[in-house]
Amino acid sequence: MRIQPLKLYADFFRRTENEPVVIMQGSKRSGKTGAKLLDGGRKLLKYQNFNMQYFSESPKQQNFGLAYDFKKYFNPIIKNFKYDGTQKTYTYDFNQLAFINIQNNVKSDDIANSMGACNERYVNEVNMFSKSTFEKLLINNTGQMFVDYNPWRDFFIQDYITETNFIKTTWRDNQRNLSENQIRLFLEWTDIGKKSEIGSYNYWRWQVMCEGNFAELTGETFTTENIHFCKGVPDGLHHFMIFADPSNAKGGDSFALVLVAIGADGSMYLVDSFSNNRIEKVLIAEKIKEWQRDYPVKQTFIETNGEFGLKFYNDCILSKIPVDGWFSRQDKFERIMANFDVITEKTLFVDTPNNREFAQQIYTFRNPDSKDENGKRVEFKDDNIDCLNNAAMAYISVYGFLKVLF
Repeated sequence: MRIQPLKLYADFFRRTENEPVVIMQGSKRSGKTGAKLLDGGRKLLKYQNFNMQYFSESPKQQNFGLAYDFKKYFNPIIKNFKYDGTQKTYTYDFNQLAFINIQNNVKSDDIANSMGACNERYVNEVNMFSKSTFEKLLINNTGQMFVDYNPWRDFFIQDYITETNFIKTTWRDNQRNLSENQIRLFLEWTDIGKKSEIGSYNYWRWQVMCEGNFAELTGETFTTENIHFCKGVPDGLHHFMIFADPSNAKGGDSFALVLVAIGADGSMYLVDSFSNNRIEKVLIAEKIKEWQRDYPVKQTFIETNGEFGLKFYNDCILSKIPVDGWFSRQDKFERIMANFDVITEKTLFVDTPNNREFAQQIYTFRNPDSKDENGKRVEFKDDNIDCLNNAAMAYISVYGFLKVLF
């Protein structure tokens, strides 16, 4: 894969070369990350005794993320760099570029605090990290700190923006590196968004994904009008999958399970579901075993971001229940909204009592910043929609179904 360098970013990096913090805000596919990776490769070749650390939240650097993209971008000359696959570092003379993963929910402050001094740091999708983690990375950095993000929600970075250290870009700035289908989709979203009511999903999608602006999503997100049911399990279903989103199940968050499959029409079908916030884990494991016995399940994924997920995954392994771990990237709200069209246009709920009950929680989902008329934060549950959405993301990334352009 080759991308064409953008003069817009090159000029911005030159203008900000004396800024301690450099901030890039942009829409989907605005070229922020690619520009910074190209800049890092240039410094690796040009500078002397220069140490760079590039951070992301994803643990699967070999399969996707910064390290993988860097290898693609510099493929013609990558052999000139010395590569350490264990440490994920590229070295040229006495310069080094290290790709480092910090899972934001696994002792991220401790990891950030243990990092030694560095000449330059770059935090990809900085909105995925806490302010505390960001500040620990910043405090022992001897040179510049670069960050980028999509403006899904307002967050702490506003405290660091000045008149001289900030750039906002859109997909139009990176149009030369986009496919015709991607451009067509952006234009379609823009046209629909301009005609939509402020606060609606279509307006929000236009502002955030196309224009790179913060916007507020108000009111209901998933409704009885955009969550679709079908009568009975259709013939020809294939690639059955189970996805589990664990919780402590002691009265707080729900422990959600979905059994899904792909239909002959290419849609995802919710065949069966389970959601309970107070239940013994052994009963949940029995439900998984039952589905694996009764359906031709290809894979069972368990989200392992938190301690409950890791424990449940390990318990299943010890019990010889065939499962695979799954690490969810991005902010929960961000990853759900990024798949809004998949859930509302390419997903069908088989009409059963279980699935009707499962959908009831999905209807409560809101923007986490939503407030009522008294200014009080609106309470809602997102366990079920996150579980279903993760199943869709697994189909997209593992099997290539439900294809999206982003």
